[in-house]
Amino acid sequence: MHYRFLVTVNKDAAESSEQARKLVSETLLAEGFVADGRWGSGQADWFVIGGRWSGELSRAAWAKELTRRMAAVEEEKGVQVWGAWYGDAEKQKVQKELERTFRRMWRAEAPATYVGIPVNRDTYQEYGYEDDAMILTEELYNALLKEYEGQCQSEHHADLEDEAISPDMVGTKWIVVVDYHN
Repeated sequence: MHYRFLVTVNKDAAESSEQARKLVSETLLAEGFVADGRWGSGQADWFVIGGRWSGELSRAAWAKELTRRMAAVEEEKGVQVWGAWYGDAEKQKVQKELERTFRRMWRAEAPATYVGIPVNRDTYQEYGYEDDAMILTEELYNALLKEYEGQCQSEHHADLEDEAISPDMVGTKWIVVVDYHN
């Protein structure tokens, strides 16, 4: 089964999203996320940055309305673009058309650093995509971390500095989304 895991790390530990994603990946490996270590006998047997949850941070922040509009089109057409494969030739054709439409929508609305990210992402890309690590904003905190306030670590999140989740983290931490299998 695949699970979403959110990791926070001090903003000063990485100068870019790419550095934050690599740091989280390397730290999880070094601290036994998939073996003996911080998580006992390992929380996962495999993980990747982003994965099935690639884009989750965008969808919780700047792309909320865009995501809603895309989902409405998918529902109307009866075809999903993100993370779906169809054996039916007609559905494949509709999916390709929707993917092109969604790509244009994404490019028109995405912040400059996210314009080149594909709409239908490779869920096995080791370090994910640019928007799989962001500086923690109040919007991201409220959408993704607020429920873990007071906790340093759980089966759904961890702070690499073992700090309890709190609103004080806004602006001082990176948040990175991880897909793990157990």
